[in-house]
Amino acid sequence: MLMGSCLYKNVTVFLDRDGTLNHDIGYLTSPEELILFDGVLEAIARLKESGSRLVLVTNQSAIGRGQMNLADLERIHRHLADMLLTKGIRFDGIFFCPHHPDAGCYCRKPNPGLIEQAVSRLGVDVRRSYVVGDKCIDMELAQNVGAIGVLVTTSLFSREALRAIEAGRLRVEKVAATLLEAADWIIHDVRHRVWA
Repeated sequence: MLMGSCLYKNVTVFLDRDGTLNHDIGYLTSPEELILFDGVLEAIARLKESGSRLVLVTNQSAIGRGQMNLADLERIHRHLADMLLTKGIRFDGIFFCPHHPDAGCYCRKPNPGLIEQAVSRLGVDVRRSYVVGDKCIDMELAQNVGAIGVLVTTSLFSREALRAIEAGRLRVEKVAATLLEAADWIIHDVRHRVWA
């Protein structure tokens, strides 16, 4: 692997959380409910070792619905960070939308607000970025910001995205069965892609 290679400089991988990293149980409101899919820690470690920046982008409408508060979300993300630290890795940023879907906010995926926050705070070049997720909104987010979309078919929501791809309503660069497969594809793609 080309650890820290200049090939990976300024490459950012935006990762969805629920349904991509962990089992999507609806509204995850406590750290105990966060159960990672097999291979997720290894996938994240491979991406980090390649030199890519890792940024979590997640809609958390349970806050806007009154099912949890910001302190609850912080505990969940601290638990996730602790799991990552067992592999010696951490996210470069975590951005979330706490709003109810009816709030009409700019940060709720597939709107570009979360990515724009990352651009502002981390200096991300979205043209050298990947969005990895299990839902249509994740792939729509990739399209909306000009990033490379990678669909992982790890949740029931993936079926809707696959139907949209087959119907030509959604464009993605890669469909992967697992985050580990997606990570390996991204690492290979970065090496071989001609960047604008």
